[in-house]
Amino acid sequence: MPLRAHIAALVLALFCGPALGADIIGYGEAFNNVSGDTLYRVDLTAHTAQELGSAGFLNGQQPMVNLEGLTYSPGGQLYAVSDALKVLLRVNPLTGTATLVGPLNLAGQSVTQRLDLGLAFTCDGRLWLSAGNGNFWQVDPATGATAPVGNLGAKITGIAANGNQVYGAGSQGNNNLYLIDTATAQATAIGAYGSGASYVTTASPGFDASGQLWAILDYVPPEPGVTTVALWSDLAQLNATTGTLVDTGPIVGPSDLEQIGLKGLAIAPPVCTAARPGDPTPSMSAHGLTLLTLLLLLLAGTVLRRRRPTL
Repeated sequence: MPLRAHIAALVLALFCGPALGADIIGYGEAFNNVSGDTLYRVDLTAHTAQELGSAGFLNGQQPMVNLEGLTYSPGGQLYAVSDALKVLLRVNPLTGTATLVGPLNLAGQSVTQRLDLGLAFTCDGRLWLSAGNGNFWQVDPATGATAPVGNLGAKITGIAANGNQVYGAGSQGNNNLYLIDTATAQATAIGAYGSGASYVTTASPGFDASGQLWAILDYVPPEPGVTTVALWSDLAQLNATTGTLVDTGPIVGPSDLEQIGLKGLAIAPPVCTAARPGDPTPSMSAHGLTLLTLLLLLLAGTVLRRRRPTL
């Protein structure tokens, strides 16, 4: 086979196959009591976290801290809630800067009470809020105002949506995955994490564009009675059908992320239209793009050599 044919075959294989090594990117927050929590770009493929910037200050004075429940709206806007201030925020995914939407006005909840909040948009544009004490609300994404739905009856510290279905991730001794009925707040156990998880302080789930459920496992503060703190947060994959969890290892980042813990996980806006079976994902990693460029340059050089007139 001529060299040009070999090169063409490689280029076609690169284009026609599924995404080759496409990195999956998400976002998480880590505590910073000086200039507001810090947003990190999390490469779920490489298990690395890159610092982007701080949330900033509320009214120019109070640091916006304890940001949790990162989620994308169907329109691609990144949202979060502050467990310390009990407010809804929009977050700039390039700089980390947070902008106030409005107070959550959680009736019956103390502003100073730590609630371990989770946040998720469904494809119908509705926004949902959970708390570790089981309470569940619908949130107005334009104002932050909340309307109580009910109590989940389970220790859930993070929620994620796939289409219009909301899933809850248990932690702090409740290692189970749940399916949540948003009309009644009933949480139905899907299954246990299994041997892949020990004690988890906060589980922050998120679906990627393919429908795979991921979670950031935070161990800060550690299990009661334990004095050692995990150096890094872990990344895990969850089976949304069985609840089984596979811990894929620590997420390593800058030294100021050590023993702090990542919270919240937003990977992509909700996938609201079903892809046709077998459709490839139109994305490619940096390595794949570099390889494609080299192949095209080699192909172009071969063509030019063949066309060069003989003297």
